[in-house]
Amino acid sequence: MAKKSGAGGIIFVAVVLAMAAVYFIWNMKRQQDLQSAEHWTEVVTAVQDIPARTKISREMVTSTRYPKELVIDGVLRNPQEADGHTTLVRIKAKEQIRTSDLLGAGQAPGLAYDIPPGMRAIAIGAGEVMAAGSSVKPGDRVDILATYTDPVVHQETTQMILQNVLVLAVNEGVTDQQGKTGAKSSMTLAVKPEEAELLTAADRAGALRVALRGLNEKAVIATGGVSTRDFQGKNTLTFSTTPPDSTRQTPIIISPPRNQRPEITIVRGVTETIVPQQQ
Repeated sequence: MAKKSGAGGIIFVAVVLAMAAVYFIWNMKRQQDLQSAEHWTEVVTAVQDIPARTKISREMVTSTRYPKELVIDGVLRNPQEADGHTTLVRIKAKEQIRTSDLLGAGQAPGLAYDIPPGMRAIAIGAGEVMAAGSSVKPGDRVDILATYTDPVVHQETTQMILQNVLVLAVNEGVTDQQGKTGAKSSMTLAVKPEEAELLTAADRAGALRVALRGLNEKAVIATGGVSTRDFQGKNTLTFSTTPPDSTRQTPIIISPPRNQRPEITIVRGVTETIVPQQQ
């Protein structure tokens, strides 16, 4: 059978067209890759939600391709740059991580990051007796008592002025709750702005003392305070030994009435004169 003269040419043309098509596809893909590389870049993102003041480990972060126009200023480019650093703020999963989100190497977060929202940190003096035997540590809750001279009755009075107050730090800014040493020289408390005024005024007016609360003790008890007249003379103090509840208050103060002669108080300006009446 005779071979057709045009068959070889057709096959050759088909091979050339196929090679041209392959080259065209390869070149188009190459151009797309080059264009993609120009507009995308690697950045460091969070794999999971990372709370503030958390030391970052390698598995918490990853490298992610981002469009260059969406990359934020100061973003990290290599996950190793975040490894071992402590976060200053909360970082959500898939968020880019910036240099400003982390503490520098060897730095520790300041006390300001421990203050609850709406509260202020204020320090008071702390001695062994004043601070519950130096047993108060960061994270504990305390009540604050103030002893001062009442300007109206001119008698020494003790009043519980704040209750269930969070201790942020002790001594020279120690915030470690597992530390071996309690408050010996000072303690820093978290209080509301108006409570900071009250605490400062009470500290200036008299003496403060701290009562350490139990771990799960959260009750706030209304008290009327105690003055020297409550334990002078024939007066007696009776204190309840049972835990407080919603139906009673502790301590219970019982002050029997005293047999006193009738008297008249004469006030001239800021001077008071007591004149006994004859019976």
